[in-house]
Formats: sequence, C-alpha cells, structure tokens
Amino acid sequence: MVAPVTSSEKYDMAIEEHAMRLHGMLGRGGGMGNALYSIDYDKLPPEARHTISLIISNGPFPYPVKDGSPFGNNFRDLPAGRYLEYTVPTPGVTNRGARRIVARCVSAQLFFTACHYERVHVQGGTQAQKNLERITRTGTVVDPEWRNGFYIITGMSLDLRHAISKAIKAVS
Repeated sequence: MVAPVTSSEKYDMAIEEHAMRLHGMLGRGGGMGNALYSIDYDKLPPEARHTISLIISNGPFPYPVKDGSPFGNNFRDLPAGRYLEYTVPTPGVTNRGARRIVARCVSAQLFFTACHYERVHVQGGTQAQKNLERITRTGTVVDPEWRNGFYIITGMSLDLRHAISKAIKAVS
C-alpha cells in the first residue's frame, strides 16, 4: 500500500489523490490511451475556474444549448455514472474548442479536460500492441499544455464543494 503524500500545500488534495488511487480512479484505465489525473483547483486555467463559477450561478453560459447537456462517457474515461458537460473557453480559439468541465451528477465531482474530442484509434496488431500504441500516440495529439485525459479537480474548499453540489443537483 502506498502511503499518502503529506508534503502538499493542500493536505486534502494529497488525501483525495491517495484515496482515488486506492479505488482505481486515478491512472490509466481500459487501454484507451486516456488517463485520469488530478489537479488542484488553484492550478486550473482561469477559464476553467470561471466556468465553475458559471455552474454555481447557473449561467449565463457561452453555449447555452450545449452547456449543461449530458456527457456520454462513451469511452469510459470516467467512473460510471451520469455526467453533464460545460464549455471552457480556450484562449486563441474562436469556436467552442475541446476544453470542458464535466460534472458527475450524483457526487458533483468535477473533471477538467483539454481534449474532449481527441481519440487515437489504432488498427492492426494484437490487442496489447494496440493498447501500447494508443497510449504512446494519444499524448502527442492534443493541446501541448495538457496531458490527454481527464483531471479530477481536488483541493477545493468545503464551501465551494457545497455550492457546486447544490448547483449540479439542481440541474440534474
């Protein structure tokens, strides 16, 4: 068993990461090439923090038809459950872009991704070869500032967590 990290600026973030690793919620899953990482709320891009504030206030959202709509989790990158997705504006991009905040309805956990549409498909070879190639190539396809996959957002204050939970449960 791996001991929790306690030298973090935010002790709760280290505890959350440790618990998620123990329950298989962090790391690479299913051979898809995407992985689940964690990120401290304060380390999110400012546009993502702004999107979270819009979630709490129920908008107005930049893409009202799409923001707050169901996220399919078709590739099973995230734990099982129902999710809603919200646009995170990408600097320098004039369309909706690929950055999102994805909210888990039942627990109001938030995830950030910079590669909402990116998937690497590999043809030919054994399943093990495909998985390895998918993992190798996936990290080279997306926004160079972010790894391909989802980041569970940790290190939030209890007040912020409660506000997010209230907002997500009101719309889901």
